[in-house]
Amino acid sequence: MSKMKRTIFNSLILILGIMLLGCRDIDLRSSTVINENGSGIVKLQVVYDDFISTKLKNDVIDHEWAKENGYNFNKYFKDNMNIEEITYEFKDIKELEEKINSSGLATMTDLKRTKGKDDVYTIDVKFNKSAIDNLIKNNTDDQKVYSYIKNIEFINEVEVPGNVIGCNAEEDVDENTRVWNYKLSQIDDDTKLDLAYKIKKHAFPISALPNN
Repeated sequence: MSKMKRTIFNSLILILGIMLLGCRDIDLRSSTVINENGSGIVKLQVVYDDFISTKLKNDVIDHEWAKENGYNFNKYFKDNMNIEEITYEFKDIKELEEKINSSGLATMTDLKRTKGKDDVYTIDVKFNKSAIDNLIKNNTDDQKVYSYIKNIEFINEVEVPGNVIGCNAEEDVDENTRVWNYKLSQIDDDTKLDLAYKIKKHAFPISALPNN
């Protein structure tokens, strides 16, 4: 098993142990912001209170793993909650695609096409059910542990630079942002994240436009 997958599993086990102590108020969230030039940032957060903090011997996120995989680690306190955060900055959509595909847990494809005066972008992410199941099953024979992990909820938010014109998200935050909610038990080979958005093409470079 790759170190990336092992680290993800160890984090889930640690979170599970905290849940079994009786505190279930743990937020696992990912957010992706894509800029108009295709660059952007991916952010993964684990949010927990001081009770959980006192039970932890170390941070939930492995600092060494984060550094080796090109993530920046940050930890801070906000609204009476402890937040562990890793961020990854990508220079274009292809780099983001390669990063997701290298995990083996999902496959991302992207497409750009021109439609009238707009550039239309389509992003599809398909989860790899067998890889996710193997990640759990290969590391625990405890059915109670397996049941808890399968029901951990992840919140995934994506913000794009143009208007969303097609999407299968559960929640619309605004015209640019969508949110998906998943439990591992709900993921199968048909589970996808589909998102299409459009950006109006610039007829001339901005620098060439007159000042008045």
